Amino acid sequence: MSDEHSAKKSRSGWKWMGGLAALLLSLGGKLKFILPLLKLGKAGGTLISMLVSVGAYALVFPWTTAIGLVVMIFIHEMGHVLAARRKGLDVTAPAFIPFVGALIILKKQPRDAVTEAYIAYAGPLFGTLGAVACYVLAEVTNHPPLYPIAAIGFFINLFNLLPIHPLDGGRIVTAISRWLWAVGLVVGLILIIYTFSPILFLVWLMFAWQLWQFYAAHRRRKRGRTALTGVIKVDVERRAFEEAGLLVPGEEHSRDLPYSLFCEVATREHRLEIAYPGLGVIHTDTGFSGSVERVRLVRTQPAGVNGEMVRLHLLVDYVPAPEEDPGLLKSEEYYSVPPLTRLGYGIAYFGLAVFLIIMLAMLGQAPMQPPAVAQV
Repeated sequence: MSDEHSAKKSRSGWKWMGGLAALLLSLGGKLKFILPLLKLGKAGGTLISMLVSVGAYALVFPWTTAIGLVVMIFIHEMGHVLAARRKGLDVTAPAFIPFVGALIILKKQPRDAVTEAYIAYAGPLFGTLGAVACYVLAEVTNHPPLYPIAAIGFFINLFNLLPIHPLDGGRIVTAISRWLWAVGLVVGLILIIYTFSPILFLVWLMFAWQLWQFYAAHRRRKRGRTALTGVIKVDVERRAFEEAGLLVPGEEHSRDLPYSLFCEVATREHRLEIAYPGLGVIHTDTGFSGSVERVRLVRTQPAGVNGEMVRLHLLVDYVPAPEEDPGLLKSEEYYSVPPLTRLGYGIAYFGLAVFLIIMLAMLGQAPMQPPAVAQV
């Protein structure tokens, strides 16, 4: 009996593969429509990956659901694209990966947590609006196939709100509270146990590793920082000292010099200004990143063709800012968010999550399991 069942299953498998081959052969030259897409650059790549994803999802879902799923993902990703461009960040076109979703790549990382949260929040927001439109259309037209598409749209965006990096939720909560990462770690583990999803497990594992790195780096910073010493040579006109009524410092003259550190709010660029008492600012260093502990004049020497300049040798004791990467290891300044902004993102984040849960409850189904494929 088992041998007969196995033989039937084998014949069924060959029949399915034969049918697929026949379909490809029947298309034949019609597949040439892909060639013009390759000439469309970024848009062509997106369209091709969308078509591939539709075909892959159609192996599990009905065609209408497969197309709707890809459209929901596209709307979600375009939210990220538009938000990134609004913030002046260059971004790639969406690339679709079957049974994973889609992704975009920022060619330049956000300069602060608020910008990161803004771009991340736009995806679930646009995706939710797309799912709402699908739901309203289903209600107006009374077209049942639109309901599962709307449900999938709501579920995708709710899933992306999990506070797990690099999901959108993990990026949004950087502007709310990083303690929510710990919540995401626990919730993610519960979902893995419940769903047995290998993709979710890999995402959770990477997030757990990033979180550990973040914690270890934070502890290292608290234990102490290593100060470095840099050398700066500044040429000052000799007559500047004379006009200010100051003695020209001798070659062995040494003293501490006052300095100031600034940060441009718009560009987040740091600037170090070093002054000489009585002369004002004698040197400006732009692009400096870190904290300065001391600036010392250690010696001077004549400079210029006829000695009309005085070269000051300065030693700067400083602690460089930690290197940042696209993960969680950012400076504390990166995560500095005004309280009202935190409150605003908190309301928007939790409000959207509650709305999505309500919509899924109204639909009476969460698309955890794919709908049955219609039998022909």
